[in-house]
Amino acid sequence: MRKELDDLLCARYPAIFRDRHGSRQETGIGWGFECGDGWFAIIDELCAFIARRAEETGIDFRVSQVKEKTGSLRFRCLGHHDELVYDRIEAARERSMAICETCGESTLPAHSHPPVRPH
Repeated sequence: MRKELDDLLCARYPAIFRDRHGSRQETGIGWGFECGDGWFAIIDELCAFIARRAEETGIDFRVSQVKEKTGSLRFRCLGHHDELVYDRIEAARERSMAICETCGESTLPAHSHPPVRPH
């Protein structure tokens, strides 16, 4: 993901991305957002929900990893178990399978882009 979008997510949700610039040996999010810009809206929507849920419940959520794996969004979050958050994470993963990771458009069988290069 481009630095501008990375910075925007971290600015919007500082509490859940407080480990973003942590040691890469200690947290996966230290590697950044390991996916394309096309999933920005999915991630932003999910983070807004998690931030609201953290305020409502007092649960101290921290994002530990955001990446693409086998064609879908993988979003890992530390904190106490919260069924609503984990349901939303799963819904975001399912939604990502129908959205192009590169451009954000709905995917069709003929839709293709070159692979996203890791940063």
